[in-house]
Amino acid sequence: MPNTIRFSCAAMAVLFSIVIYAEESALTRANVRNVIDTLTELKKEVDKDNAYNFEEMTQVDAYTKSQAMQNKYLNILKRHEFADPNEWRETVMRVFIAYSAYKMQLQSPEMTAQMRQAMAQIESNPGLTDQQRQQMLQMMQQSNQSVRAFVDASSNDVEAVKPFVAEIDKTFGK
Repeated sequence: MPNTIRFSCAAMAVLFSIVIYAEESALTRANVRNVIDTLTELKKEVDKDNAYNFEEMTQVDAYTKSQAMQNKYLNILKRHEFADPNEWRETVMRVFIAYSAYKMQLQSPEMTAQMRQAMAQIESNPGLTDQQRQQMLQMMQQSNQSVRAFVDASSNDVEAVKPFVAEIDKTFGK
């Protein structure tokens, strides 16, 4: 029994350190490049595959075609150094959050001023009851916190994304 407990504790320590390492590993420029290249290539393939009319195919043909498409998409991910769709999805999210943080940091002073102005207008509006005023201010604060969540992205991730902002704008259709 004591060996089982020791093994369990050791396994937990290893898993915990893996999680910490994964959270601390910085997004690199190579990661960002791979995300951009993957999204660009996937978009081209999806556009091609949208030309198929699966409703006119037999079930077997549609299944076979969908399996071939899935394999093609997985190969694109692997070609760009992603082990699996989960790793790709997590990296895309980190790039998107870092990109959004960078964009919001550029607009932060203006956004903060607008938020303060809107809150002052709510507070000074004589047509609102105290309850309405409280509800509106609370909604504004919650909205502000949601927006700030993006601004709080890892500074390392934001630095990795900066050289690619124009390309990401184009990739995400901005």
